[in-house]
Amino acid sequence: MAATLKEKIDLINERLRSFGIEAVQEIKMTGKDGKVIGQVKYGYRPQYVFDSVNEFLGPENWRYELTKEEIFDSQAVAEVKLYLKIDGDWFCKGSQKGQMQIVKGNVGDAQKGAITDAIQKCMSLLSIGSDSYKGLLKNVYQKNPPKTQSGKNQADKQTADKSSKLSAMPKIAGVTFEDRQGVIVAIGDRLFDKKELLKAAGFQWDKTEKTWIKKAA
Repeated sequence: MAATLKEKIDLINERLRSFGIEAVQEIKMTGKDGKVIGQVKYGYRPQYVFDSVNEFLGPENWRYELTKEEIFDSQAVAEVKLYLKIDGDWFCKGSQKGQMQIVKGNVGDAQKGAITDAIQKCMSLLSIGSDSYKGLLKNVYQKNPPKTQSGKNQADKQTADKSSKLSAMPKIAGVTFEDRQGVIVAIGDRLFDKKELLKAAGFQWDKTEKTWIKKAA
Protein backbone atom coordinates (compact mmCIF):
# COMPACT_ATOMS: atom_id res chain seq x y z
CA MET A 1 0.00 0.00 0.00
CA ALA A 2 1.39 3.42 -0.98
CA ALA A 3 2.05 5.77 1.92
CA THR A 4 -0.43 8.61 2.40
CA LEU A 5 0.71 12.24 2.23
CA LYS A 6 0.52 12.50 6.02
CA GLU A 7 2.67 9.38 6.42
CA LYS A 8 5.24 10.80 4.01
CA ILE A 9 5.32 14.10 5.94
CA ASP A 10 5.83 12.16 9.18
CA LEU A 11 8.78 10.38 7.54
CA ILE A 12 10.22 13.72 6.39
CA ASN A 13 10.06 15.10 9.92
CA GLU A 14 11.62 11.93 11.33
CA ARG A 15 14.45 12.26 8.85
CA LEU A 16 15.04 15.91 9.82
CA ARG A 17 15.13 15.03 13.52
CA SER A 18 17.61 12.24 12.86
CA PHE A 19 20.20 14.72 11.54
CA GLY A 20 20.43 16.47 14.91
CA ILE A 21 22.55 19.61 15.28
CA GLU A 22 24.02 19.40 11.77
CA ALA A 23 20.64 20.29 10.25
CA VAL A 24 19.86 23.16 12.65
CA GLN A 25 20.90 26.79 12.30
CA GLU A 26 20.60 29.96 14.34
CA ILE A 27 18.63 32.68 12.53
CA LYS A 28 19.07 36.32 13.49
CA MET A 29 18.90 39.75 11.89
CA THR A 30 21.60 42.33 12.64
CA GLY A 31 21.75 46.07 12.10
CA LYS A 32 24.56 48.10 10.54
CA ASP A 33 26.18 48.30 13.97
CA GLY A 34 26.25 44.50 14.22
CA LYS A 35 23.66 44.35 16.99
CA VAL A 36 20.91 41.73 16.81
CA ILE A 37 17.52 43.03 15.75
CA GLY A 38 14.45 41.23 17.06
CA GLN A 39 14.25 37.65 18.30
CA VAL A 40 16.87 35.00 17.63
CA LYS A 41 15.23 31.93 16.06
CA TYR A 42 16.30 28.39 15.23
CA GLY A 43 15.37 26.54 12.07
CA TYR A 44 16.36 23.73 9.75
CA ARG A 45 19.01 24.36 7.13
CA PRO A 46 17.18 24.55 3.78
CA GLN A 47 19.19 21.87 1.97
CA TYR A 48 18.35 19.29 4.63
CA VAL A 49 14.65 20.14 4.27
CA PHE A 50 14.66 19.97 0.48
CA ASP A 51 16.70 16.75 0.40
CA SER A 52 14.28 15.11 2.84
CA VAL A 53 11.25 16.33 0.88
CA ASN A 54 12.76 15.00 -2.37
CA GLU A 55 13.48 11.65 -0.71
CA PHE A 56 9.92 10.98 0.44
CA LEU A 57 7.71 13.09 -1.86
CA GLY A 58 9.87 12.94 -4.97
CA PRO A 59 11.33 16.04 -6.68
CA GLU A 60 8.84 15.65 -9.52
CA ASN A 61 5.85 15.98 -7.17
CA TRP A 62 6.37 19.50 -5.86
CA ARG A 63 7.27 22.90 -7.31
CA TYR A 64 7.01 26.59 -6.46
CA GLU A 65 6.03 29.77 -8.29
CA LEU A 66 7.59 33.16 -7.53
CA THR A 67 4.67 35.63 -7.46
CA LYS A 68 6.29 38.79 -6.07
CA GLU A 69 9.75 40.11 -5.29
CA GLU A 70 10.85 43.34 -3.60
CA ILE A 71 14.26 44.80 -2.74
CA PHE A 72 14.57 47.26 0.16
CA ASP A 73 17.58 49.05 1.64
CA SER A 74 18.59 46.20 3.92
CA GLN A 75 16.61 43.14 2.86
CA ALA A 76 15.01 41.24 0.01
CA VAL A 77 11.42 39.98 0.22
CA ALA A 78 9.85 37.28 -1.96
CA GLU A 79 6.40 35.71 -2.11
CA VAL A 80 5.98 32.21 -3.53
CA LYS A 81 3.21 29.67 -4.02
CA LEU A 82 3.84 26.00 -3.31
CA TYR A 83 2.28 23.32 -5.52
CA LEU A 84 1.97 19.59 -4.86
CA LYS A 85 1.08 16.90 -7.38
CA ILE A 86 -1.66 14.69 -5.92
CA ASP A 87 -3.12 11.86 -8.01
CA GLY A 88 -1.66 13.42 -11.14
CA ASP A 89 -3.08 16.93 -10.60
CA TRP A 90 -1.30 20.03 -9.26
CA PHE A 91 -2.78 21.74 -6.21
CA CYS A 92 -1.64 24.99 -4.62
CA LYS A 93 -0.93 24.45 -0.92
CA GLY A 94 -0.71 28.14 -0.08
CA SER A 95 1.61 31.13 -0.43
CA GLN A 96 4.06 32.72 1.98
CA LYS A 97 6.51 35.62 2.08
CA GLY A 98 10.17 35.13 2.90
CA GLN A 99 12.89 37.61 3.67
CA MET A 100 16.68 37.73 3.78
CA GLN A 101 19.05 40.41 4.95
CA ILE A 102 21.32 42.01 2.33
CA VAL A 103 24.91 41.54 3.50
CA LYS A 104 27.72 43.64 2.02
CA GLY A 105 25.52 44.71 -0.88
CA ASN A 106 25.06 41.14 -2.14
CA VAL A 107 21.51 41.47 -3.44
CA GLY A 108 21.60 38.24 -5.48
CA ASP A 109 22.25 36.02 -2.46
CA ALA A 110 19.59 37.90 -0.48
CA GLN A 111 17.05 37.29 -3.26
CA LYS A 112 17.79 33.56 -3.32
CA GLY A 113 17.64 33.42 0.46
CA ALA A 114 14.27 35.17 0.53
CA ILE A 115 12.81 32.68 -1.97
CA THR A 116 14.20 29.75 0.04
CA ASP A 117 12.73 31.19 3.24
CA ALA A 118 9.33 31.55 1.57
CA ILE A 119 9.39 27.98 0.28
CA GLN A 120 10.18 26.63 3.75
CA LYS A 121 7.34 28.68 5.23
CA CYS A 122 4.99 27.22 2.60
CA MET A 123 6.12 23.74 3.58
CA SER A 124 5.29 24.57 7.19
CA LEU A 125 1.63 24.74 6.08
CA LEU A 126 1.98 20.98 5.53
CA SER A 127 3.71 20.59 8.93
CA ILE A 128 7.05 19.88 7.22
CA GLY A 129 9.81 20.97 9.61
CA SER A 130 7.20 21.64 12.28
CA ASP A 131 9.75 21.36 15.12
CA SER A 132 11.22 24.65 13.92
CA TYR A 133 7.93 26.52 14.20
CA LYS A 134 7.11 24.92 17.54
CA GLY A 135 10.33 26.32 19.01
CA LEU A 136 11.76 22.85 19.64
CA LEU A 137 15.07 23.38 17.85
CA LYS A 138 16.53 25.85 20.34
CA ASN A 139 17.33 23.04 22.76
CA VAL A 140 18.80 20.91 19.96
CA TYR A 141 21.11 23.77 19.00
CA GLN A 142 22.11 24.86 22.50
CA LYS A 143 22.71 21.35 23.83
CA ASN A 144 25.37 20.76 21.17
CA PRO A 145 28.13 23.36 21.65
CA PRO A 146 31.17 23.33 19.34
CA LYS A 147 33.31 20.28 20.09
CA THR A 148 36.79 20.46 21.57
CA GLN A 149 39.42 18.11 20.15
CA SER A 150 38.70 15.53 22.85
CA GLY A 151 35.00 15.94 22.17
CA LYS A 152 35.64 15.45 18.47
CA ASN A 153 37.55 12.24 19.17
CA GLN A 154 34.68 10.96 21.29
CA ALA A 155 32.22 11.88 18.56
CA ASP A 156 34.34 10.05 15.99
CA LYS A 157 34.33 6.96 18.21
CA GLN A 158 30.56 7.14 18.61
CA THR A 159 30.17 7.49 14.84
CA ALA A 160 32.36 4.41 14.33
CA ASP A 161 30.29 2.47 16.89
CA LYS A 162 27.07 3.42 15.10
CA SER A 163 28.52 2.40 11.76
CA SER A 164 29.50 -0.98 13.20
CA LYS A 165 26.01 -1.58 14.59
CA LEU A 166 24.33 -0.58 11.34
CA SER A 167 26.60 -2.80 9.25
CA ALA A 168 25.28 -5.77 11.24
CA MET A 169 21.70 -5.05 10.20
CA PRO A 170 20.05 -7.44 7.70
CA LYS A 171 20.03 -6.57 4.00
CA ILE A 172 16.38 -5.88 3.12
CA ALA A 173 15.55 -4.35 -0.25
CA GLY A 174 14.32 -0.76 0.06
CA VAL A 175 15.07 -0.55 3.79
CA THR A 176 17.79 1.47 5.49
CA PHE A 177 18.61 1.72 9.19
CA GLU A 178 19.55 4.59 11.50
CA ASP A 179 20.97 4.55 15.02
CA ARG A 180 19.11 7.16 17.07
CA GLN A 181 20.64 7.33 20.54
CA GLY A 182 20.89 3.58 20.96
CA VAL A 183 17.73 2.67 19.07
CA ILE A 184 17.94 1.27 15.53
CA VAL A 185 15.12 2.61 13.34
CA ALA A 186 14.06 1.02 10.05
CA ILE A 187 13.35 3.54 7.26
CA GLY A 188 11.79 2.98 3.86
CA ASP A 189 8.57 2.68 1.89
CA ARG A 190 6.07 -0.17 2.36
CA LEU A 191 7.71 -1.41 5.56
CA PHE A 192 4.51 -3.24 6.46
CA ASP A 193 5.11 -5.60 3.54
CA LYS A 194 8.47 -6.49 5.07
CA LYS A 195 7.32 -6.87 8.65
CA GLU A 196 8.15 -10.58 8.84
CA LEU A 197 11.76 -9.91 7.81
CA LEU A 198 11.98 -7.09 10.34
CA LYS A 199 10.49 -9.24 13.09
CA ALA A 200 12.98 -11.99 12.31
CA ALA A 201 15.77 -9.44 12.77
CA GLY A 202 14.44 -8.50 16.22
CA PHE A 203 12.50 -5.35 15.31
CA GLN A 204 9.26 -4.37 17.00
CA TRP A 205 6.48 -2.01 15.88
CA ASP A 206 6.43 1.27 17.80
CA LYS A 207 2.84 2.54 17.82
CA THR A 208 3.83 6.01 19.04
CA GLU A 209 6.44 6.72 16.38
CA LYS A 210 4.73 4.47 13.81
CA THR A 211 7.90 2.75 12.77
CA TRP A 212 9.92 -0.43 13.37
CA ILE A 213 12.61 -0.17 16.06
CA LYS A 214 15.21 -2.32 17.76
CA LYS A 215 17.43 -1.55 20.72
CA ALA A 216 21.09 -1.43 19.71
CA ALA A 217 23.26 -4.07 21.32
